[in-house]
Amino acid sequence: MHPTNAPSSHAAPTAGAAPEPAALSSEDAVLAAVLVKNGVLTDDQIQEARRFGEEHRRDLKQAILEMNLISPERLNQLAFERLRALAQTDEPEAPAPAAPEGPGTTAILILPDRNQVQRDVRKELQDLTQTVPVPALVGQILERAIDCRATDIHFDSLDNGLRVRYRIDGQLQDILFIESAVAAAALSRVKVMSNLNIVERRHSQDGRITIMYNSKPRDLRVATFPTIYGEKIVIRIHEVLTDVVGFHHLGMNKSQAEVMDRLIVQPYGAVLVAGPVGAGKTSTLYNCLERINSPLRNVMTIEDPIEHRMPGVNQTQVGSNPGEMTFSEGLRALLRQDPDIVMIGEIRDEETARIGIRAALTGVLVFSTLHGSDAPSTISNLYNFGIPGYQLSSSLLAIVSQRLVRKICPNCRVCYTPDEKLLLSLELDPDEHAGAQLYRGTGCPACFQTGYIGRTGVFEIMMIGEELRDLIFQQIPRDVLRRVAVDLGMRTLKQSAVDKILEGVTTVEEVYRVVSF
Repeated sequence: MHPTNAPSSHAAPTAGAAPEPAALSSEDAVLAAVLVKNGVLTDDQIQEARRFGEEHRRDLKQAILEMNLISPERLNQLAFERLRALAQTDEPEAPAPAAPEGPGTTAILILPDRNQVQRDVRKELQDLTQTVPVPALVGQILERAIDCRATDIHFDSLDNGLRVRYRIDGQLQDILFIESAVAAAALSRVKVMSNLNIVERRHSQDGRITIMYNSKPRDLRVATFPTIYGEKIVIRIHEVLTDVVGFHHLGMNKSQAEVMDRLIVQPYGAVLVAGPVGAGKTSTLYNCLERINSPLRNVMTIEDPIEHRMPGVNQTQVGSNPGEMTFSEGLRALLRQDPDIVMIGEIRDEETARIGIRAALTGVLVFSTLHGSDAPSTISNLYNFGIPGYQLSSSLLAIVSQRLVRKICPNCRVCYTPDEKLLLSLELDPDEHAGAQLYRGTGCPACFQTGYIGRTGVFEIMMIGEELRDLIFQQIPRDVLRRVAVDLGMRTLKQSAVDKILEGVTTVEEVYRVVSF
């Protein structure tokens, strides 16, 4: 039923009331109707989410998630149950009947089957190698990679052809084999699209491709490398800005998200995000900038490369090639632009570290990333960069350490009862968790037989309060810092990862792969 025809128990809005949001798109209208019908959300919550979405340029689903009206796991669970119901009927486009109300029943969402993309991609691309010209084939390889949520595309030259692989959820998956007769033409097509020299095959080259996908530009970074069988090309797919959706959606629990909300409104200081390559650090920084970006503030970034283009933010790209502006040079120039908020893509050397910390001391809110195994170890790394303890203690607001873990595929998710030895290895009390149910994926076509779909973050946030400031001032070793931070309430990476296991989000094996125990 259209909202304007629905009976309302509320009084008519006064002249000063907020205007009603614009009409929902057809997809959002279906989502809203199903959520309300099954009692997941109320009409008032839907209207509130619509207003939030218009104000922050979000669709309804993103607004609901960012406002924490429903957990991402719950929403995904409902969506996948709908997909499973559709797969069991001969007419998947027909709406399935609503599930009966009562204990143990679950609402079913009508959402598109995004996993069908992954089920068919190998066969579809292999068929295309025989029927379409090389430019169209390469275009389909790029588009299907975005469909499959790939972060990288690998073109590997072999002695008998070309292997194409997608990196999905951090793992490489074989997708396509291209015969040697077409392999050279496919590599040349990628180089032409990225404005590289197609004749040069003995030296590495870097380029970029911008393609339109679903009416939005996607930025692809291209890097070539010579091997004994020919060139290897890796294409990095950068996410679009609309994927920036809030701290809770990144994987933080409610208390961690609240801590971050308090940090990003501080007038000055430094918030550092630590972790290995591919841990999602840049996504966390962009979420911080998105939430505090305002016409009243001069927000500036210095990055290599720029992964998201943000309206209203002054973004600068630097590099290490001759003639390009370096991080330290660009940062010195940036601080003469009267910034309120500065995001440094990565602290790589002593000079960048010194300039960034000095800026945080002089009235600028600084966000940056650096490599570190956990939050206390990051303090030691800054000591090694030559930053004295008295400067760190006065400038640091918090250090966020994070990892990405793969989430269990809802299509093949099964439960099992852990034994006492497993619970002890996770530092859990067997008596307290007797009868606990853990989960794993058995593998299915939707998840490329891995048992996982998608990734989420595991976080450790060390707030720098008075007690820690005193210890940092004295340059106390990291082990002492860690013990004090835990005593003050810091949730460690290990504890946050175990929480994800108990919630059924990820597996024990995945946590062991990513987090040190």
